[in-house]
Amino acid sequence: MARVNPAIREARERSLLELSEKLGYRFKEIGLLDRALTHASMGNEGKKSYERLEFLGDAFLNFAVADVLFRQDTDVAEGRLTETRARIVSRQPLARAARRLDLQAHLLSGKGLREGERGSARILCDLMESVLGAVLIDGGVTPARAFVRRHILPKADSSAPTLEPEKDAKTALLHYCQHNKLGQPRYQLVDTVGLQHEQEFVVRAHVIDGRDARGTGRTKRAAEKQAAATLLERLRGQ
Repeated sequence: MARVNPAIREARERSLLELSEKLGYRFKEIGLLDRALTHASMGNEGKKSYERLEFLGDAFLNFAVADVLFRQDTDVAEGRLTETRARIVSRQPLARAARRLDLQAHLLSGKGLREGERGSARILCDLMESVLGAVLIDGGVTPARAFVRRHILPKADSSAPTLEPEKDAKTALLHYCQHNKLGQPRYQLVDTVGLQHEQEFVVRAHVIDGRDARGTGRTKRAAEKQAAATLLERLRGQ
């Protein structure tokens, strides 16, 4: 860790040790967990950010989930495996996992990160991946796999994740609109926020009677899917 006031450093170490208990993994090098929870906006204070750990965690997460799905059912086609993996490792499920672990409470950030962004799905997803990367570096593949199973893979029947894919939200919305004579849903790019390497797209989905919903995502397609899912839920509720 960077040199700081001893009392502050000790408090930080205590909180990280408490977090490691919640994670189910005790770090040999607690500084790795500290780095996994340090935003790039702390660079002016001489602290390394979580970005490289996030890169590693993202890559390992895709492998670990693919490995579990592949071994779970040898008769499932590649297309369904791909769809299920994409759903499991997408931003919103990872953000929910991060909230359960209260990772945002341990995030170190500087003035470059607005307070309202600390708990955003984008940041929470980053934290989940960077913590996984830290576990992988500190303990190796076995505890990293255990971390994925414990905190990220859905608990279908308290054992393995289900391979039954959810219907694509855009397809489901289209079918609903056709059945209820609402025409074809439309999608509109509303905004693009964030730096170039971490952009987030905001998309509006709407139907002919004016009802609409917005969604966000790292890609336009992901934002469209989220907007479609939100609008579909709203239409069904009304």
